[in-house]
Amino acid sequence: MFRNLTFQCQTGQCLVVTGPNGSGKTTLLKILVGLLTPTTGKVEWGHDKNRVAPRYFHRWIGAVLPDAEPYGELTALENIRLAADLKDVNWKEGVETAGRFGLEPFLQQPLREFSSGMKMRLRLAIALMGNPKAIILDEPFAPMDASGRQMIQQVIEEQKKQGLIIFATNDPRDLASATDILELVPKSLGNRPKRPSI
Repeated sequence: MFRNLTFQCQTGQCLVVTGPNGSGKTTLLKILVGLLTPTTGKVEWGHDKNRVAPRYFHRWIGAVLPDAEPYGELTALENIRLAADLKDVNWKEGVETAGRFGLEPFLQQPLREFSSGMKMRLRLAIALMGNPKAIILDEPFAPMDASGRQMIQQVIEEQKKQGLIIFATNDPRDLASATDILELVPKSLGNRPKRPSI
């Protein structure tokens, strides 16, 4: 899907992965979090020169990806508590963040009753539990209304102050947050980084 792809990221950076449908944006994000294994090459995460073992990626990285959907038959609160157990963090932190995202009145509702924008708010609250060093998001702005887009923008700016954020998008409006852009193009053309080189 892509080849000859090499880049480094660091605290304070917002890397936006862009490209046409089918270019491999979601695949790249899944590789970064350890859900997929690359055919060749490797992904290394670290902090203060200490390498993070792949089995600890789930504690070090907060992610919102298509294959990590909360359970529709569970309530929002039950999903938060389940995710907190898996991440070994305090579930009350997720509840507090969900409240900040406007979900407090809906915590006892099954997730299947949530709109797509509400689901994104919950998924983001879960991803932020434990103050991960890196946040990875797939099309975070797509299901959001104006207030939701503003909320996502605030999360991005906050994360840039304390860690790293990587997100994929097809919408040119979302590029304003980027410190770096990685444009994935058809395999025959290779992949080229844009503004600035990474």
